[in-house]
Amino acid sequence: MESKDSGLFVVSTPIGNLKDITFRAIEVLKNSEFILAENPSKSIRLLQHYEIKTPIRSVPRVVSDTTCKWIVEILRDEKSVSLISDAGTPGISDPGSGLVRFIRNLGLLIVPVPGPSALSAILSISGFQATPTIFLGFLSEKKGKKERELEKYRDFEGEIVFFESVHRIAHTLELIKSLFPDSGILIGRELTKLHEEIRLLPAGKDINPENIVKKGEFVILINNHTKKILKTYSDRPIN
Repeated sequence: MESKDSGLFVVSTPIGNLKDITFRAIEVLKNSEFILAENPSKSIRLLQHYEIKTPIRSVPRVVSDTTCKWIVEILRDEKSVSLISDAGTPGISDPGSGLVRFIRNLGLLIVPVPGPSALSAILSISGFQATPTIFLGFLSEKKGKKERELEKYRDFEGEIVFFESVHRIAHTLELIKSLFPDSGILIGRELTKLHEEIRLLPAGKDINPENIVKKGEFVILINNHTKKILKTYSDRPIN
């Protein structure tokens, strides 16, 4: 491996297209003693695709001296362990942050291996000013609480990004339009996958829930630069 060859490596993996992985990530995964995965049954396809034969185990649900003893022993033996999520960068709206915090508190090395992220992907193709940006992860499943969460940012002058489930996408978009009537909305569905769709809903444009394909995973960007919005976009896919 280049530079460091031991420690807890936090490795970004593809968010859809298996080709979206770095040479370094493959090398790190192949040279690790173990791979810790959010869901090994989902990650195995990626490992098989790149002929990565490193043993894989689930990230401990409860992080403690007992559950993580074997991980700590490997790291103290100056070997490497990789941490991956189902897709994208570990620790962003998925398990992993607790383990990273635990390992850091022991004074052991943690190494980021950057790569794909739905957050950076949606920002990169928005065409909007990306600073400042607030990332909210997944909002509450409860409608009332979700509304209160979004209301906090009505006066925020910038980009607001969050993830949403297919089961709640229609209601969430209607809620956004009622709370942010002067903001454009960019919807990314199944980013980097075969049926990827990116749809821009301009400021002031009503939402017809029937036009939203209710399949896959979504990332939503609210362009709340209300003082700078250019109302020249049309309601159509932009990819």
